[in-house]
Amino acid sequence: MAKTLREGDRVRIVDREVTPEDVKSGLFYNHFRGLVGTIQKIYDEKEAAVVIEVESMPENIAKRHIETEERMRSKWFDSLSEEARNRLTPQERIFTLRYVVLVALKDLIPYSETKASSQGPKSSTTKQVEVAPVETPPRKTSEQLDAAEEAELARRRRN
Repeated sequence: MAKTLREGDRVRIVDREVTPEDVKSGLFYNHFRGLVGTIQKIYDEKEAAVVIEVESMPENIAKRHIETEERMRSKWFDSLSEEARNRLTPQERIFTLRYVVLVALKDLIPYSETKASSQGPKSSTTKQVEVAPVETPPRKTSEQLDAAEEAELARRRRN
């Protein structure tokens, strides 16, 4: 691999056939092929949790993902009291369901390299969607999110 991958990097999962080793490890499935996402966490320099972008999912899976997200958002919002709903900030009202997969680092390529290297055979059962590259800021690490959450809870306790 030419570039060392880090948490927050935008990557594409390679398009290749599943091997018996993949079945044994559970780190690669046909429906992962060609998905684009951001590395959330790297484990033991061998595996990575990747947050998949809905736009890179096949159309039928993306539709089901969005429908599930809307149902869960409605259920959560309806479970809150009127007072709790009114106290929510606009950021707190946003409910997004993330699709995270665990894959081997060897099956990830930086998204910037995917144009030339992703021209391999496409699965006949999975519709591949090409996603235009977008400049996105790196995602916060788990430690940064934990610190932000602690600061927010401390702020709420003061109020």
